[in-house]
Amino acid sequence: MKYDRDAEQKSKMLYSLIDGSNGYYVNKTQKSMRSRINVNFRIAANNKLEDKLMSEAEKLKIINIKGHPSNPGIRVSMYNAMPIEGVELLCQFLTKFMAENPAHISARL
Repeated sequence: MKYDRDAEQKSKMLYSLIDGSNGYYVNKTQKSMRSRINVNFRIAANNKLEDKLMSEAEKLKIINIKGHPSNPGIRVSMYNAMPIEGVELLCQFLTKFMAENPAHISARL
């Protein structure tokens, strides 16, 4: 089914970026339990950068990505209406943001 394939592709793109960020972006959910639709992550080394990330994302019309109060950080929802191109744009933005905003990742990660 197209929606299943698209959901798998979108989530793989985003999780690959998060997992490949050398600890800049962190998702603590066990890989076997991760959602293909809602992806949560933090900038663990400097949570204050999350507000800046959300503000800059909004300028690109990447909106409503603030996490829930009980699960703070960033929450990206990739329902069927979110095109693959939208996730590609998000990944490009996250990569650029990471390069331009060092978080001074500590040895604890």
